[in-house]
Amino acid sequence: MVLPVLGAEGAATGPSGTERAQEWQWAQSRDGQTLLAHGCDVTALLPGDDQVVLVLPVLTTSWHRVTLPKVNAARLRQALDGLLEDRLLADPAQLHLALQHGLSPGQPGWVCASARAPLRHWLAMLQDGGRPASRIVPELCPQPQAGSQALVCADQPWLVVAGPQGLLTTPLLPRADGSPAVPSPAASAAGQRLAEPACAAAAEAALNAPVALQTTAQRLLAATQTGWNLAQFDLRLSAGARRGQRLGQWLQAMAFAPAWRATRWGLGALLVSGLLGLNGLAWQERQLQQAQRQQVQQLLTQTFPQVTLVLDAPLQMQREVDRLRRSAGEPGPHELEPFLVIFSTLSQDQIELSAIEYTSTNLQVTLANASDIPAPALQALRDGLQRQGWRSQYTAPVLSVQPSPRGAQP
Repeated sequence: MVLPVLGAEGAATGPSGTERAQEWQWAQSRDGQTLLAHGCDVTALLPGDDQVVLVLPVLTTSWHRVTLPKVNAARLRQALDGLLEDRLLADPAQLHLALQHGLSPGQPGWVCASARAPLRHWLAMLQDGGRPASRIVPELCPQPQAGSQALVCADQPWLVVAGPQGLLTTPLLPRADGSPAVPSPAASAAGQRLAEPACAAAAEAALNAPVALQTTAQRLLAATQTGWNLAQFDLRLSAGARRGQRLGQWLQAMAFAPAWRATRWGLGALLVSGLLGLNGLAWQERQLQQAQRQQVQQLLTQTFPQVTLVLDAPLQMQREVDRLRRSAGEPGPHELEPFLVIFSTLSQDQIELSAIEYTSTNLQVTLANASDIPAPALQALRDGLQRQGWRSQYTAPVLSVQPSPRGAQP
């Protein structure tokens, strides 16, 4: 959050009236409420931040109560110029106007007016310095309940009353006889009374009442919480930029604002419980798989006691069953005799064999009438063998056949 340090005429000037480098009062916060750092520096020395809020000094703004006209958005600014023409001290074309947030056509609300040229100058300085403003807010604005604020602006103490009737500013200077300044009745009747340390004594003497201290940095943070954004009309951000700005502000508040502390704790607890639940499910799944592997291994060793080292229980069990079958003289499902039966059934006497070469792991058959076999018939044969647990490779006139991996023999 940055606030221009103004000279007597509302510009950055030196004691002799010559121009000097623009200085900024700044405050830094992560949640908009807790002050992390503050200072007064030129643009190049401002701290970097994702959200830079330009705060307009109270003496550079004026406030006007209007009923929002029922016109389309394209004509709204022109309609406001007509409504305020008699109330403004300058040509409306030289002013920047901004409406109260959430105001609907036909409803009464506030319009903030500020000089266009210095505002654009400040925005350009921040942009050129690598600190582009994402939002523009007034230092003080009308409030539902009246309150007074004593502050130093343009090197002079001022008393500002912000209430439902707008803003009333009064110089907080002693009278010619040295007695305290006499504030307006509205200032004397104001509820909350705040003052900068530099003018607290003058404020108490003028109000004849105690005041609470509020530094410039604290006032900057308070200004960002009002909901105002003066970046409207010709200074309006794009829709995408506004969405990104709102998202950034929401994420920043979620991460650091005290009001979201309970939510952060709840989300953290939910995340931890979810991680613990997933770890618990994974542990149960591992235990179940381990129990199943132990059951299979126990079945293997109980059925075939000669197996003492278990490496792959399902494969070792299949090998032992095949060994028992061969010792009993019973052909396995992937031996020569079952293959010939399957081959005869699938070929339907359309394919004849001229030679057979058989090993325990491979079978090659030479097709006698390879050149006369229709391609669909040959493909149907290979698909049928695949379904029966045989994979094949054909290089005319030899058909090489092997058991599929699930039925491979030792």
